[in-house]
Amino acid sequence: MQSQAIRADTTIGSGFFQPIIKLLTSNLSLRIAIICMLLVIVLDRLFVTFIFPVYENVLPKPDQLSWLNIDAGYSPIVWTVYLGSILASVTVVVSLAAQSAPKLIDLYMENVPTMSYVWWTMACAAHCYTLKLLPELGYDVSPSLVFNYHVLFPVFLFTNFPFVLAVLLSTKTHNVIKQVLGGSRSIFRNLAQQETRKKAKKAYPKEQLQLFEAQNQLIDLLTFTPYKEPKALIIEGLGELLRFYVEFKRQLPDSFFKVQPSIREDISFKTMQDEMKTIEETKLFFEQKSLRLIGNVYINFLEKGDFDLSTLCVEQVGMLGRKGIELKDDDLITMIMVRLNTHLRFALKHGMYNNEPRNLYNLIFHYGLFTNALVEAGMVDRVKTCFFYLTFYNAECFKAVRQSPAVGFILDVIATEMQKIMIRIDELNWDPEVHDTLLKSFLLLDNPTGSEREQLVSFFTNSHGIRLLHIGLALHYMAQGDTTRARIIAKDTLQDRNLLGEEVFMRNMKIIFARLRFSGPTFWEDTDRGNLNIYYSPHAAHLDEFGTMQQEFLEEARAEEAARKVED
Repeated sequence: MQSQAIRADTTIGSGFFQPIIKLLTSNLSLRIAIICMLLVIVLDRLFVTFIFPVYENVLPKPDQLSWLNIDAGYSPIVWTVYLGSILASVTVVVSLAAQSAPKLIDLYMENVPTMSYVWWTMACAAHCYTLKLLPELGYDVSPSLVFNYHVLFPVFLFTNFPFVLAVLLSTKTHNVIKQVLGGSRSIFRNLAQQETRKKAKKAYPKEQLQLFEAQNQLIDLLTFTPYKEPKALIIEGLGELLRFYVEFKRQLPDSFFKVQPSIREDISFKTMQDEMKTIEETKLFFEQKSLRLIGNVYINFLEKGDFDLSTLCVEQVGMLGRKGIELKDDDLITMIMVRLNTHLRFALKHGMYNNEPRNLYNLIFHYGLFTNALVEAGMVDRVKTCFFYLTFYNAECFKAVRQSPAVGFILDVIATEMQKIMIRIDELNWDPEVHDTLLKSFLLLDNPTGSEREQLVSFFTNSHGIRLLHIGLALHYMAQGDTTRARIIAKDTLQDRNLLGEEVFMRNMKIIFARLRFSGPTFWEDTDRGNLNIYYSPHAAHLDEFGTMQQEFLEEARAEEAARKVED
């Protein structure tokens, strides 16, 4: 116990003196120190030469006036006390704040205004000590005494308290986050300038390490702080930084994307050594690091039930994906699709074990926004891939319904997002063959792959959401004059008759028609997505026409069944 106490005291002591040690050893700090010392000397000479004669003439001139009679014995003590207060303020405040944000010490060692003020105070104190020594050697330093007492000291007194307040404010979590993110942006800008000036280096291990350390510090800070606001600020900041980076990376030197040994050992890449060559070729090492960190905190938020923060994580991933679509960055788009699918898998696990669909609900919404951006960009193959993933996870959700009934709502949510995309594809007049292929995928949602007939009957006897959304799309087609695709959907609805029997089928259709006919655009309860009614269709006026169309296929089916019975 005693040895542990000694080690703890040693740690506290080293942490307490760390700011002073860095202040005295940092290259930037020492350069600022030299500049401040020289500046005080230059200002002293200028004051003595140009201002002191005017100053002296303004004062009254009694017969016994002598500048040598000034008692300056107390001034070094005063300067020492104030210098100690400044150093104590910086050391104590930064050391304590660094317990929760270790990056803070590094930020202060790179903060020019803070170091400039500290070294300026030291230079003023050194100036005072010198003025105490020189008169004892017989030098007349009266003008410099006036400069120190009447200029430097009042200026220090007026700026001392604001400086201490500024140090306190800068240790707030919000300010630390902004400084860390701003430092990363500065690194990117400096690298771009090197590329512009043709001064690019062969490797950038220091810059890569600084970027990774900054991100690790932000995630540590996010984990440590108990408040949601700074957590949200960190997540949004990482998202903004990523979007800035992917838009800015074309200006960076190619050698920057060579992964250095210093970050190969980063915890995010420990299990990805075999993929390093691909990461270098695609120039996605920074995105990979950032998205992995966001994925880790997403899981953490899932487990803690922080729905708003987990949704914010997915939102940032989706926004980065839309930026990649805007920039036509195929490698980034692929990565985002993988990350969204990974988040979807984790959210599905959480929803299944906790019977909680909320995270899935929010995630599918952002997945839909991402897919819709692909539609707007005309990326047909990507949209087909997303539809495949959505139908796959629809089947996975259906399997989870038996264990977690609340997850069944997600089947309707997936259908809602796919319906929105189908409507947008129709509005953009996509190729009919592609359109029909995607429509077939959409119609498969109520027949999940690998599902047992017994479970299908049990679920769809009482759940009408997917089929309602199918018919809602058919009503859209009819409003646009596309009766061909509306008839495809009408014929597809008869599969419910084969599965459930005609009596249940007819009852379900009456319920669906009534909901479409009388539902409004908003719901009477609020959700994370507002009170929008996902089952609403603005084209309910075509329901009777759709019912007639459906009845035709129903009569045909009955006639075929009757014919088969006669043959038998």
